[in-house]
This record gives sequence, structure tokens and C-alpha cells, in this order.
Amino acid sequence: MATRFQPLLPGLWLYPDTCHVYVLKFGRDAVAVDFGSGRWMKDLPALGIDRVSDVFLTHHHADQCAGLEPRRTRPFTVHAPAGDEPYLDPKMLRSHRHAMRQLPYHAFPRNYRPLARGLDAISCDMHPYREWRGQDLCLRFVPTPGHGPQAISIVTEFNGRQLCFCGDAAHAGGTIWEPFNLEWDHWTGTGALEAWQGIERLRGIGLDRLLPSHGPAIASPPASLLRTLSARLMRLYRAKGSICAGEKDHFLRAEPRPNRARQYLPHLYQFDENSYLLISATGETLVVDPSRAHSRAMAGLIQELGVRPPQVILATHIHSDHCGAMMALRKETGARICLHPRVAAPLRQVDRQFYLYAPSTPVAADELWPQIGTWRWQEYAFTVAPWPGQTWWHCAFMTRIDGRKVLFGGDSFMPASRWNGTGGFCALNNSRFRTGHMASARLAIRWQPDILANGHGAVFRFTDSRFRRIIRWAQSAEKAMQDLCPTGSLAKDYYALTGFDGRP
Repeated sequence: MATRFQPLLPGLWLYPDTCHVYVLKFGRDAVAVDFGSGRWMKDLPALGIDRVSDVFLTHHHADQCAGLEPRRTRPFTVHAPAGDEPYLDPKMLRSHRHAMRQLPYHAFPRNYRPLARGLDAISCDMHPYREWRGQDLCLRFVPTPGHGPQAISIVTEFNGRQLCFCGDAAHAGGTIWEPFNLEWDHWTGTGALEAWQGIERLRGIGLDRLLPSHGPAIASPPASLLRTLSARLMRLYRAKGSICAGEKDHFLRAEPRPNRARQYLPHLYQFDENSYLLISATGETLVVDPSRAHSRAMAGLIQELGVRPPQVILATHIHSDHCGAMMALRKETGARICLHPRVAAPLRQVDRQFYLYAPSTPVAADELWPQIGTWRWQEYAFTVAPWPGQTWWHCAFMTRIDGRKVLFGGDSFMPASRWNGTGGFCALNNSRFRTGHMASARLAIRWQPDILANGHGAVFRFTDSRFRRIIRWAQSAEKAMQDLCPTGSLAKDYYALTGFDGRP
């Protein structure tokens, strides 16, 4: 009988499926590590196996266990890492999805490869550093987070070899399968650091073979691979740190106004942390990045200054806290929405395609800017251009206000003490290095603004040195991520969820 099982040791086989399934045989019985689609079970008679007693899941991703989804009586016990109930239990998954649907934006996912319905009758009993004994076998569970916070590697002695079934904690060549899974949020290196700690745990164990969920089994002692992977994970963690290390913040003085608003120039005010009010000589007003439609701070400024409600609404990027109030504000004031094409295009289709942190309902622009060029409002001439960094769908615009060149920069770059100098980079934001951070940093150096008016209360003075540091950082950050890609291609491995093909 033909079979896809590949022998690794006497009594140990690998079955290539949605993930690798490993089967260990004891007489006519067996246990399995991970489940995949379940197709492997029909080939068990060819191995002389009548019964599988236990299946051990290394982590909660669908490629590890999707074949278990249909409700049916199982002749074996399924074990999963302790703490993975929120990702596996059907009721908890439904509750989470319901909560996500109530949010006014597309939130960061808890799981990049979720199950559709969850799994019934799963025992989340694989506690770190404990073991399972049966079938003349001892399996010890070593925490190796990365692809999930509770991901487990399984260490055992079998046929004279000490084996480690490491799930997706490691891949051949000292890389990580789908390294975007290490991004547990949109800006910190938490996932990379946790993954590094897990690999350091494995490095302390005398292992003969490393058996990952994807890619080739590592037949030679894995010490060198784990040493390489450990160093690469630490480089990624550092890359998730400051993008302008050593740069001063260069604060800009502001005059406080009621409702926590601030005045930076005679005609430029900031309110609600992300939003700006620009006033023309005739008393007309323009709003940048409205985060709240009914803003007490904006209403108070308009009343205090005796100016008109906004006639124009602008946005630097697609995140809800910068554009989520645009449609409601337009309805309330009659203002026109004017957007850069890179921002406008995704906002038109947020109900049909996922964009991280974008509003859940579409935003329709009344006027589109040129990709690169000039846009005028009242006495102000705005220079406009793409400004990718925190997200690909981002722009910047600069104009002279009260004799100072002010660049409205959204969240792409921050002072060094604010979020490591960045609004964050992650694959789901389609954050890019050469065509993103580096291109935007070079644009800032060419434009030479006096002031950067960014989001989240970050208003600071421009310096060449900040952006030259960012260029150097982007080069090293790109290499850190690329070194972890099994194919060496960011497009194939890191941007797999977004479909970015590597072209600008």
C-alpha cells in the first residue's frame, strides 16, 4: 500500500500535510504530534498501526489541527498547550468574534491562523515543564512561544535519540516559518523576545534532532541552527526598538487651551491628541485627522476664536483614530473630505477588505489630491506626497503657517521617547523598509520642515540627524526580518498575509 509517510527512525514517521504530522509507534498503537488535515490516518494500516491513543498539538493555528473541526467522536485524546482555550474553545472563539464585531475598526488579531469554529473536547493540559507518560514514553513540554503565546515544544527520548518536536518555533536554516506570527502587536518586539527566550531554552537541552512543523526535519544535532536563530531573533527584537536611537526629542512649546487643546502657532491648534485645527486669515477652518465627530475641544476652540466650523477635512492615514470621524463630521458641518489617493483608495473598500485599524465603514472622498504635487486651500499651498512608515496607506502634507514650514505627519515617525520613535511597523500594516521608512525619511530631509505636527500629541522640531538615523535603522531592520524568512524573501514569507509583491 502506497503511503506519504516518510520514515525518520524505526517507529517514527513524518507525514507532510497542512503541517508536518509526526507519528510514534508502539506495537500496534501510536501517538501523534499535531494533526493537520487528518488525511494521514487512512495510511496508518500501512505502518502496522491499529490505533492512535493521543494527539499532541504544539500550538493553536489552524494548519496544526483544522482536520479536527467536524464534530465527531474521536478514538483518541487531543492535548493542547495550557492557556490555548481562547483560541480553541468554540464558545470562547464565538465570544471573541462577537466582541470584535462591536468595535468601530479592524483590530489587531489574536491569531493569524484561527480555526473557523473551534474544537470540542480538547484537553488544554500541556503545562510548561510538565510531562505526559504513556506507551513507554515520556513527553516533556518546553515553552517556546512565538507562533502563539502558549506554544509548546515536546522533548522526548525515542530509539536512543533525544528528539524535539518544536512546532513553528524553528525552521531549517535558523529561520521562522511565517515570521509575521512573531508580531503580537503592531509596534513592540514582545513576540520576538518571547521566541528568543524559547529558543534559548532549547539551546540548553542536549538534542539529537529537531522536528519542526514545516520544512525539512533537522537530522543533525541542532545546536548550530538554534544558535543562529537565537542571534537573529535578538536582532529582530532590537530592530523593534528605537528607530532613531540617541536622538533628542526636540519638544515644541505650546500654549494650553480649554479642554486640553494646545496652540502651537497663531493659526495652528491641536485638540483630541490626534487632531489639528488650521485657521485662515478670513476665519475659515480646516481639520486634520478628526478622531471624534462631536468634539468638545474643537467646538470650544471655534467658539473661543470666533471662527467658522470646518469647511475641509484631511487625514494623514487610514487608521480609525485619525479618520474614523470624517463622515460624521462631514454630515454635521457640511465640510468636504479631501484625501491623498493612497489614503482614499483603501478607505473606500474597508467593508470588503481588511486593513488593520481602519474604520469598519467606508469613507468617501469629495476631492482627491495628486500623488505628488500641490493642493491649495485659502492662502495655504500644501505640498503633498506618500509618507509610508507605520502603515503603507499614509501620506504627509506640508505648508507654511505663520512663517514656519509645518509637516503634518500622522503616526509614521515620533520623538525618540514616544514608542521608540515610531508608530510601529508590522506586516499587517504593510509597513515597508526601503520603499516605506527610508523613502519617507529621505522625503523629510528634502522638504526640510521646521515643525512636525504628528499624531498623539507629538509636535516637535525637525532635525536632519533624526531622519538619517531612521535610514540606517531601516536598512538593519530589513535585514533582521529578511534573515528570518525561510526563502529569504520578505514578499513570500513576511508579507504573505497582505499580498505585497515587493514592488513599490
